[in-house]
Amino acid sequence: MVFAIFPQGVEPLKSVTALQMGRRGEMKGLVGLTRYCCIRTEDNQVSGDRGPDQTITFYSDLFDEISDRSAIGVVAHELAHAWLNEHIHPDASKKRESEADNLAREWGYGEYLAALASETDPV
Repeated sequence: MVFAIFPQGVEPLKSVTALQMGRRGEMKGLVGLTRYCCIRTEDNQVSGDRGPDQTITFYSDLFDEISDRSAIGVVAHELAHAWLNEHIHPDASKKRESEADNLAREWGYGEYLAALASETDPV
């Protein structure tokens, strides 16, 4: 469902190397997390032939408690983090959560993010 809503012209994600499920996140209330990792060479330089690798994890303890509409909001939010991380290194952004929400809204997921906000407390 989430991928079917993406608007025309949005570049596909190239850096998401894994989607996984975990039981519970490191922070109370965490439903999803996108981790960004650059590939580094032996001398600790960022590799030029590969960009970032990202893993998106969804945590079942809370994911199972929210509605399907909210779950779509979580997936869209985490995909927006991944998309932004391909274009703006995470260290360059201090407003990452709101930027991911804004991008997901721009993609047409506003109603799903609203459902998520009504069912959860912000992390």
